Amino acid sequence: MDALDRRSFLKIAGVGSAAAAFPLASRLGEQTGGFSFRATGGLPEAPLPSYATQIVEGHVDVAKGSGLVTSRVLAGHPDETSLVGIPGLGRMIRVTAVDSEDRRLRLRGVMEDRSQLRRGESPAVEIVVDRRRGVVHAPFLGRQRELRLAKP
Repeated sequence: MDALDRRSFLKIAGVGSAAAAFPLASRLGEQTGGFSFRATGGLPEAPLPSYATQIVEGHVDVAKGSGLVTSRVLAGHPDETSLVGIPGLGRMIRVTAVDSEDRRLRLRGVMEDRSQLRRGESPAVEIVVDRRRGVVHAPFLGRQRELRLAKP
């Protein structure tokens, strides 16, 4: 078996985690008691050109107030993302409460793996899905960002 250097390992681990850990619903849609969404936004933010894409997607059971949301960063512009995940920026969020008002959902939850948190990041998370405006407000490295919802 060939030796695997650090760079090759991180490439494989990034692609593997993106393919295996995030098989959640990839489009906006309501199902029986559940709600699935996907939102994207370029990094860095305008006016700078984007060379990476933050993706926040998940499925929540509105009635039970639970679910799972993932946030990850992939290399590439939002219109042409690759399958290469940027190490250390993936987050899994266990939703513990859902408040629904009009066409807006407020999700509260906690980070599953706190060892990945960086300085300034809180393990407590709040995500707002505004279906009327077509945006999601989600955390990224300790601050809130506005991402656009994918079309159903």
